[in-house]
Amino acid sequence: MDYQYIPFYMQGNPIGGMYAPPIEDRDLLYVKEMYPQAFLKIQEQVDKECDKQEFTGSMMFDEYPDKLTLYRIANRIFDNVKEEEKNCKKNCVQYPDNQWLKDIIIVLLLNEMFRRRRNRRKPRPGMVRPLW
Repeated sequence: MDYQYIPFYMQGNPIGGMYAPPIEDRDLLYVKEMYPQAFLKIQEQVDKECDKQEFTGSMMFDEYPDKLTLYRIANRIFDNVKEEEKNCKKNCVQYPDNQWLKDIIIVLLLNEMFRRRRNRRKPRPGMVRPLW
């Protein structure tokens, strides 16, 4: 669910046909805009991987996500980030060391998974909740 930034004066404008995303998503997008440049690059990769994992039956939505699979996803993100770092020509982000980078990736990945799991559990308009 990647929402494009909507300027304040245009939010909820019925004439323009635009709508404002839920307040929680707007808050999150605003906070993500303030991430340091190094974290933004990592967050982009985390979002891409989570988009790939967002399907019914995915490990991301298991009651107890598998730690090994989580580390595999984190390693894929790590490889992508290092590849970007290697191919960078200008305005490159240099990460202090590999363990630091892996730790940050795991934290951002867990945070994004938690957010998507929470959003999946929220009742949507017209959705019937099971009785059990």
